[in-house]
Amino acid sequence: MTLPDLQQIKDVFDKENIKANKKLVIYMFFVVLATIFWFLNALSKEYTTTVNYPVSYSDFPSKKLLSNELPSRLKLTVRAYGFDLLRYKLSFFQSINFPVNEYTNNRLVKKGEDHFLFSTDRITSAVAAQLSSAISVTHISPDTISFQFSPLIEKKIPVHFNSKLKFEPQFRLGGDVVLSPDSIVVIGAKAIVDSVTQIETETLELKKLNETTKKRLGLVKIKGLKYVKKKVDVELPVEQFTEAQQEVSIKVVNLPDSLFIRLFPHEAKISYLVGLKDYESVTPELFDLEIDYKTIDLLTNKIKVNLKSSPLNVSNVRFYPEEVVYLIEKRNR
Repeated sequence: MTLPDLQQIKDVFDKENIKANKKLVIYMFFVVLATIFWFLNALSKEYTTTVNYPVSYSDFPSKKLLSNELPSRLKLTVRAYGFDLLRYKLSFFQSINFPVNEYTNNRLVKKGEDHFLFSTDRITSAVAAQLSSAISVTHISPDTISFQFSPLIEKKIPVHFNSKLKFEPQFRLGGDVVLSPDSIVVIGAKAIVDSVTQIETETLELKKLNETTKKRLGLVKIKGLKYVKKKVDVELPVEQFTEAQQEVSIKVVNLPDSLFIRLFPHEAKISYLVGLKDYESVTPELFDLEIDYKTIDLLTNKIKVNLKSSPLNVSNVRFYPEEVVYLIEKRNR
């Protein structure tokens, strides 16, 4: 430690500095004391001020939907002494409950009204009862609460299944996805209900599917609608499939009786995907390949082959050739 440092320490403990510090402490003591007396004097006076008080609502009329926003807090003009206001500020109060049917004398239910104006002066005593008896409520803002309702209707709406599915190789959906129920009853204002055409399920994401799977899914909520049922069951029929081929004869339509047509070739090879359980049941007769005489262009010797129908339990149907050579001859009488 250097000599200047030792000198500074000595100065701190100098007698004159100690006297000056004592004066400062005494001065601060009287300042704090005066502040306390001023604060106590201020709290002993009567004040008029505003406070925010929470409000909640219950007992809404059945078969009606609230269509406007209600105030979550009431602004109270109160008169009280400072001590009582301070005690209020430091306390926790539960929100005042507003039973709608009771305070509206059930007019929204009995008379079928959809609009009601309520004067908050009617609940002044109820609000005051939850405050300290030393606090007087002189005014409540807003002075009127407006209740606007829309009639509720029920409607059955179909459910739409949303999914992201990935299968193991050689596996696929083996039929229609089964939803139970496939439609649900919703309740809401007519304008909202009429605008909804389907209820969406939560998206089901599955990977490496190789067997029939069952799941329970939630429904995507639509604001303003209540669902009678909140979940649906879904069944995903999964099957193993293979590729198969058939030789199918090509038919000719709209051919005049006086003519005969030869096709080269007269058969086409059809390839398709089919589930193993249906493999044996698929036969050539279930496919319909044809050419239409009316579409023949005499400037060329080829005509397009059309697939008119195929079994419902096959997919990815392809055939070859897509065009055939034709030769038209007259029939002998």
